[in-house]
Amino acid sequence: MKKYFKLFSLALCAVFACLAFTGCSSPTTTPEPPVTYIGSKTPTETKAVGDIVFTDGSASPYTEELTNEQKAAAIAVIFYVGDENDTLGAKTLGVGLITERTNCMGLQWCLSDAVAYDSWDYAKNMDDGKANTDEIAGLSDYGDGTKYPAFKFCRDYTAKGFTTNWYLPAYNELKMLYASLTEVGNALNALDIENPYVDNLYAYTYFSSTRKYTANKYLNIAIAFYFADEEYLHHQTSSKDEYNYVCAIHTF
Repeated sequence: MKKYFKLFSLALCAVFACLAFTGCSSPTTTPEPPVTYIGSKTPTETKAVGDIVFTDGSASPYTEELTNEQKAAAIAVIFYVGDENDTLGAKTLGVGLITERTNCMGLQWCLSDAVAYDSWDYAKNMDDGKANTDEIAGLSDYGDGTKYPAFKFCRDYTAKGFTTNWYLPAYNELKMLYASLTEVGNALNALDIENPYVDNLYAYTYFSSTRKYTANKYLNIAIAFYFADEEYLHHQTSSKDEYNYVCAIHTF
């Protein structure tokens, strides 16, 4: 018995000596599989105008052939990528996908009995719709958003992976969307989605989150954007309780 115990002890010592002094490999854990993304660009890679964003934050250019899985996972199209010297600063902005034009039509900026209706004290920002949207949402009568349908639409907008922080774009953000409309339209076409901003016969007017600064008798006016070819028609004014189209945007 002592003989076998001695042999076992010697064998055990040999194993430890091998691990400690001869470079024998110790047991290792199974390596984690590489992360795979829906799109060809990882969530942290710089995006480009026209890129399609997916639920996991990854993206693909619209020029790539999309699978049915990618089409089902698409949540936005990038329309602005800027740095600190650009109009809107260092942002990457995407517009939510409006799969049916009727989903975003016929919405008022606010109702006629809302605090912000006869006032130019709110939503003054021309470049930052998030600031405007947050300001309106903080008003005493915002509540569930019923009195501010356009803002409610955007704040309630949701997409898998990005369920918060959608907002009604400021006027200059809508201008950037128009400037990228060719790429956005091509991306929507790649996703088999009807372009909700223009069709063969008509352009459509969208509310911005920016109120119109003008004479006192026009306190109830907001700025809208008309997606037409004629530049002088882009800047529109609309009574806050009139009905226009609305889109929701998000930073990426």
